[in-house]
Amino acid sequence: MRTSRPAVPLLSLTLLASVLMLAAALILQHAFGWEPCTLCVQIRLWLSLVAVLTFALLVAIRLHVRPLQLLLWPLVLASSGLAVYDNAHLVLIETGVLESFSCSPFPFYSQYLPLHEYLPGMFMSAGICGQNDYNIVGLPFTVWTLVGVTALLALLLVAATRAVRNARR
Repeated sequence: MRTSRPAVPLLSLTLLASVLMLAAALILQHAFGWEPCTLCVQIRLWLSLVAVLTFALLVAIRLHVRPLQLLLWPLVLASSGLAVYDNAHLVLIETGVLESFSCSPFPFYSQYLPLHEYLPGMFMSAGICGQNDYNIVGLPFTVWTLVGVTALLALLLVAATRAVRNARR
């Protein structure tokens, strides 16, 4: 039986990239005082899921557990896609295309999974969606994060394509 081994280097890079993006967000928040908004916190949730699910997928590939691989691939791709969706939503609010009231003051999961109570340093939102005062090299921080999460999704799509092609052989 063939495995998704050609996808392993790209999945490893995905895991590293998602952890580094989370680390950068936490450093900017706690060392530089950049307060995340609700959508920023949701993006952190999606990146956390990408990291955890990618790690689980790498373990499943290593152990040749094909049913688990088939379950994890769509979950990893969906988590990454939702990070892109929420980040694009945030950029549209900041550019004035969408009204800021389209951003709830509470993450969608807060009533069912109160992560802001368990890990407030990571999942507590204190910023306001659409009010980004932070620029890096002349571009808003949210544009850079959109580039990052979009590249992460592209990387995962290439890895998934490699895995499917290898499984068909």
